[in-house]
Amino acid sequence: MSKLVILHVDDDANIRALTALAFDLGGDAQVHSASSAAEALRLLADGLQPDLLLLDVMMPDIDGPGLLDRIRTAPAASDAPAVFMTAQTQDHERAALMARGAVGVIIKPFDPMTLGNQVKALLEQTA
Repeated sequence: MSKLVILHVDDDANIRALTALAFDLGGDAQVHSASSAAEALRLLADGLQPDLLLLDVMMPDIDGPGLLDRIRTAPAASDAPAVFMTAQTQDHERAALMARGAVGVIIKPFDPMTLGNQVKALLEQTA
């Protein structure tokens, strides 16, 4: 079985490292990290074809929902399921993110030991 290819975009280096570590521990995903929307779009333009988009909501320049809008026009990732990661915990905030086309929302801070299973569960719900 091939590894799940994840494009993770977060402007916080610690969150990127923790997320990569969480998926490395499970061994069944390959995480490509980007520190900005611009870097993520470059990775896609260079040929990255992710199976999953893991997007921070609040980032400078282009936020996660704005990035998702742009990614949806990129052939390499137009159909990839998206999961937002955010510290916004109110129901209406999560509902607004889901309405933007996400398959799920993971609340920060997250538990790196369970992150992989959370993501897998969200993907299974959409399959």
